[in-house]
Amino acid sequence: MKEKITKIFDSIDEISKENKSQKVQVIAVSKKKPCSEIIKANKLGIENFGENYLQESLEKIKNLKNEKIIWHFIGKIQSNKCKDIAENFAWVHTLDRLKIAVKLNKYVPVGKKLKILIQVNLDDDVNKGGIKREEVVSFKQEVQKLSNLDFNGIMIMPSVNADDGELKFIYEEAWKLAKEISEPSEKKCELSMGMTRDFKIAVEAGSSMVRIGTGIFGERE
Repeated sequence: MKEKITKIFDSIDEISKENKSQKVQVIAVSKKKPCSEIIKANKLGIENFGENYLQESLEKIKNLKNEKIIWHFIGKIQSNKCKDIAENFAWVHTLDRLKIAVKLNKYVPVGKKLKILIQVNLDDDVNKGGIKREEVVSFKQEVQKLSNLDFNGIMIMPSVNADDGELKFIYEEAWKLAKEISEPSEKKCELSMGMTRDFKIAVEAGSSMVRIGTGIFGERE
């Protein structure tokens, strides 16, 4: 694992060194992986961990509460899971419905702000979530009215069938979209895009968060 993580960090540094303002966070996708593997990755310099399945992740969060870990929810959000997500995670990457935003906002504990990324479906893939490009500005404005949510940017999950050329195009479009919706007075618009197979393409296009599972933990059973 140490060799894998070092190689990922080195690749990101090499790609982003020309853009000195680009900071890229590695989010280790730890679904189906035991706490022992998460602790190992954490000790090797990974601070951010992404989980897809709520019940599985709640047990991990409870068991690892004394570790310095930032938890990201990166799975599909169901209405009945909003309370647990709002209470236990620092980040949500997959917001694409106002109804869910309102529920998350309702359950965020006092004194906490839940960091939000809006999932955008740039390639109109009917098999995955995300809002359309033309809906992003109005949706962002609605999210920003919710006082317990902290809008931080957008998340992209391309079709699994996209080739390298298509990925490059989609990721460059995502970067343009992030620039378009950023107000000069606002903080940087985060871009969560890129996984094990394509994180280098994503970083080249301007990603600031890559979600890597297999590249850190190996194949899942």
